[in-house]
Amino acid sequence: MANVTELDFDQIKADLKAYLSGQARFQDYNFDGSNLSVLLDILSYNTFQNNFYTNMAISEMFLDSAQNRDSVISHAKSLNYLPKSRNASRARINIALSVPLPQPNFVTIPEKTKFLAKCGNKTFNFYNLESAVITPVNGTFVYYGLDIFEGTPITETFLANGDLEQRFILSNPNIDTNTIKVTVKDSVSDLTSTTYSVRSNIFGVGPTDAIYYIQPYFDDQYEIAFGRNLFGKSPSNGNLITVEYMITNGELANGAINFAADDNIQNYNTTISTILSSRSGAEKETKESIQYFAPKALQVQDRAVTESDYEILLKNRFSDIQAVSVYGGEELDPPQYGRVAIAVDVKNANGLSENNRFQYYRYLKDRCPIGIEPVIISPKFMYLSVASIVYYNTKNSSASQATIKELVQNAMIQYSEDKLSDFKTTFRYSKFSNAIDNADVEILSNDTEVLAIIPLNPTLNVNTNFDLRFKNALKIDHPLTAGEIVAQHKPAIRSSAFVYNGVRAFIQDDGQGTLNILQTKSDGSFLILNANIGTVDYNIGRVNIKNLNISSYFGSEVKIFARTLGKDIVAPKDRILTIRESDINVSVVGVRA
Repeated sequence: MANVTELDFDQIKADLKAYLSGQARFQDYNFDGSNLSVLLDILSYNTFQNNFYTNMAISEMFLDSAQNRDSVISHAKSLNYLPKSRNASRARINIALSVPLPQPNFVTIPEKTKFLAKCGNKTFNFYNLESAVITPVNGTFVYYGLDIFEGTPITETFLANGDLEQRFILSNPNIDTNTIKVTVKDSVSDLTSTTYSVRSNIFGVGPTDAIYYIQPYFDDQYEIAFGRNLFGKSPSNGNLITVEYMITNGELANGAINFAADDNIQNYNTTISTILSSRSGAEKETKESIQYFAPKALQVQDRAVTESDYEILLKNRFSDIQAVSVYGGEELDPPQYGRVAIAVDVKNANGLSENNRFQYYRYLKDRCPIGIEPVIISPKFMYLSVASIVYYNTKNSSASQATIKELVQNAMIQYSEDKLSDFKTTFRYSKFSNAIDNADVEILSNDTEVLAIIPLNPTLNVNTNFDLRFKNALKIDHPLTAGEIVAQHKPAIRSSAFVYNGVRAFIQDDGQGTLNILQTKSDGSFLILNANIGTVDYNIGRVNIKNLNISSYFGSEVKIFARTLGKDIVAPKDRILTIRESDINVSVVGVRA
C-alpha cells in the first residue's frame, strides 16, 4: 500500500512511484516517461490539495488551532464571548461660556457637540455623547468635567419586516461597541421611540423586555440581535430600528491635550481647559487574545465569585483596562467585611475617573453574589530606585559612555515593561542584573543597588499621618550614633528632602525602629530635628509616620525609600511595581579587559 502520511508534493509522487513499481504488472514501466509522469503529477497534485484542504479545514474547527480570525470569532461566539472592539480615546474638559446680559437661566451643551484636538500632526474629532446643562454661578457659565470621545458619530436605520430571522448587521468594523445606542419606533413617521438596553446574557430577561444583544459577525463587523420575543422583545413588522454609535481611530488619538470647540456653543464664545488629556483609546482585540480569554469567559459564566472571575470579567468587557488586583474586604485596614476591593489600572492614565469607576461598579454589581459590594479603587504604586555602576570593555568597544548609559537605561525600562508594571509581580534581582549585562555585548559586569519607593504627597503646613506597607522585610543597619557621617549610614527607611521648620531635612530610621527627622550638618554629621516622627516594623516592612508637618518639598513628591532584606522585591497586593526613568541613576566605567 502507498504511504499516506506524507504532505509534500514530491514525496507523495515518490511514494506513488515506489508503490506502483512494486506491483508485478508495472515492473517494466518507466515512471519518468512523459505520459506516466504527467499522470503521477495529477495524482500527486490531487492528493496534495486534498491533504492541504483537510488539514486546514480541521485546524479551523478548533479554537486553539484556528488561523482565520473569522473562525476564531465564530468559536468565541459559541462560548458567549464578545471580542472587544476598538475603544475610543476619551478626555475630560471644562467649558466656560461668555454669556452677555440678559442671561438665560441655563445653557445646554447639545449631545454630539464637536470638539477638535491635535495629536501629533493629525487633527481628531471629539464629541460628547450626552447633553449637558450649565447653570450660572454668580453670572459665570462653566461646566466642569465634560467627557468627550474621539471618533465620528454614525447612525444606521433598519426597517423591521417581522421575520424573527432578520439580521441587523452594522456596516463599519471600527465601531466602539461601548457607544452603541439602540432605539425603536413603531413606524417611520412615529415621533416617540423606545430605548433598548444592552445585555450580555439572558438571565432574568422576559419576553417583553426592551433588550438587545451585540454579536460578532464576519470581517470584524458586529450584529444587533433581539430576543425573538422569548428573551427580549423583537421589533414588529414596520418598526424603525435606529442604531447610533461611534467609529474611532482607537489608540492613535491618545495624548491630545489642547481642545477647541468646532463651533461656538449656541453662538456663545467658548473657552476650554483640559482636566484629563485623551487616553484609553485601544485597538480591537487580537486573535491571540480572543483564543486566550474566550475559554476563561465560559469558566466564569458571567458571575464574579473568585478573584480571577472579577479580573476576567473586567478585562473582557473594558479594553482600556491594563491591570486588575482583587482582594477581600477583610484584608483592608480597617477590615470591611461584605466587600471586595478591586484596584484597576487604566491604560495611558493616572488614576481612575469617576465615569470609569461608575461603569466598572455598575457592570460588576449585577454579577456579584448577594450581600457582596464591589469597591472600585484607583491603583497605588510602589516604584524602584535603581543605582547602577556598569563596567564595559573599552578595548573592543567603540561606543561612548553616553551610548552605554542609554542602552542600559533602555534595558531597565524594557525589563519594567515586560516583567513588572502590573499587580502581584516580583522584581527578580538576578534577572534584572542579567538584563543590564545583556544591554551591550561589551558590558563586563554591573554593581546595582535597588530600593523600594512609596511616594507621598503630604498636605503642606498640616499635621498628616501615613501608614505605608512595603510588605517586604527590611534590612537593618547598626544604630545611628551621634557624630556619625549620616551619608555613610545605610538605613532601612529614608526619605527624599523637604523643608521642615525652615530648614532642609529628611526622615531616617535610627536602626531601632524609630523614625527621626534629621538635618545634615556642614561636617557631614547630623542634627535631630524631631526625635520621634513615627515607627518602623522591620519584619513586615510597615512604616507609620505621625504628625508630619512640612512647608514644602522638592520635586513632585516626597519619596520614602526602603532597603529590603532580600534582593528580590515582592509587590504588595494593592500596588503596581514599576521602574520610572526618573528613579534610574547609571554610572558607566570603562575598563580595558
